[in-house]
Amino acid sequence: MKLRTPPPEQRPVTVTRTDGSTFQTTRTVEFAPVPVPPRDWDVISTRVAVGMVLALTAVAVAWSTWSIGSLLHGGMGFLAALVFDLSWAVCLILEWKARFDPAKRAFPRALGWVLLVATMGAIFWYEVPDWRAATIGALVSAVAKGLWLGIMKHIDRELSPVDRNDLADRLSKAYVRQAVASVDRQTLRVDAHTAAVRRSLEDVRPTALELAASGRDTDTAELTSIGEQLAEQIASTGENTEPVREQIASAASTPPLNSPNTDRDQPNISELAREQIANGASNTDAVANILARHPDANPGSVGAAVRRERRKAGPYL
Repeated sequence: MKLRTPPPEQRPVTVTRTDGSTFQTTRTVEFAPVPVPPRDWDVISTRVAVGMVLALTAVAVAWSTWSIGSLLHGGMGFLAALVFDLSWAVCLILEWKARFDPAKRAFPRALGWVLLVATMGAIFWYEVPDWRAATIGALVSAVAKGLWLGIMKHIDRELSPVDRNDLADRLSKAYVRQAVASVDRQTLRVDAHTAAVRRSLEDVRPTALELAASGRDTDTAELTSIGEQLAEQIASTGENTEPVREQIASAASTPPLNSPNTDRDQPNISELAREQIANGASNTDAVANILARHPDANPGSVGAAVRRERRKAGPYL
């Protein structure tokens, strides 16, 4: 039995001095010899075979790419030629992944044969009328890919009908768990989005409804626009929008609360602001004149109304 001595390692240790102080240092730890497991010649031989076939395949791919690319007049033709070999390589990978399932393995194997025949035909066509070169050149790909067929035959794992059914049942349960996990992730994303929308609406809804209920600096058209936007946002969360629409409509039909007189004939602050701007009053004078007629009005709201109406009036007033 062969023995192997592991290399020494440096490990941290704590050292305490006689005076009671401690510090960290490293110490070399040596190990006793351990048995060396025997070589797995099956694995080694498989790796050697795969390595040799990979080298031969690289030669075959270079040859087929040159031949088909030249047949396609070079340039981009060489990239197009790679489609044949790369597609065959994808089929090879799919065949290896389906080594436990003959039903899934059948399609990539059949498609690989089709691609092989297409590659051989293109190489043969490129070498014609030199029949000997055409035949030998076409056989290069056939030999390399035939070797891969032998490798895949060695890798294939044939299962008994009972074991196949057991594997299919296990895979089905695994696929169900994957599907449920995918649906759960989507549900969590939707719930998180809905929660974010609800949080934003909790901030927006009181502001919009208070503005609508107070009627300050907001005309009927603007209130209606606010109501429609808020209703659309609430509808996206699945809530009933009728109560919000009714509150907005009721507020839009109610005179401003900051007016001391609720009579319909009494001009509101927006109308007074337009009148003051039309008369050439400055913002300060306009606010003072409006507050003289509406002493109970909010000065900040009156100032905002004057500025808004001046923007609407344009730069000429």
